[in-house]
Amino acid sequence: EQATMGKDFMTPKAIANRMKSKGLQKLRWFCQMCEKQCRDANGFKCHCESEGHQRMMALYASGSKRILDQFSRDFERTFVELLRRRYGTKRVSANVVYNEYIQDKFHTHMNSTSWETLSIFVKYLGRKGVCVVEETPKGWFMQYIDRDPEKLQLQSSLMNKERMDETDEERTQRLIR
Repeated sequence: EQATMGKDFMTPKAIANRMKSKGLQKLRWFCQMCEKQCRDANGFKCHCESEGHQRMMALYASGSKRILDQFSRDFERTFVELLRRRYGTKRVSANVVYNEYIQDKFHTHMNSTSWETLSIFVKYLGRKGVCVVEETPKGWFMQYIDRDPEKLQLQSSLMNKERMDETDEERTQRLIR
């Protein structure tokens, strides 16, 4: 029996299926509840009719608010983590961050969160004080606000050192302004 499994692995059909499953597929055929990616409408329809999917949807119906909140928390946490690690406190287009975020094949899809659009999500981050956000003709831009206590302490001590190093005349000029 082990030998037949090895043979199945190398059949043209198995190889073609593995090649097709690499990379990102169309978001339209993704089921977030089951974390299942389907290749086309027929595959998605078959998945939706499956017993496993029906079970997951019954589970969702019993606690939809809790599950939606969990997907939203996961999306926000991983999105902000990417923004913080990759871009730091630089000003960056929200679309650039989002496009990088969705490159991860296993990301939480935005259509399974409480935010309908990226704009709504970016405004939410701005209201929450996670980022400075700005709407421009070229779209939404965001800048992460770093509130790490160690970095804030370092910044404060650098400012104090600069103040101590300034001459009496510079200090007088600064106070006059």
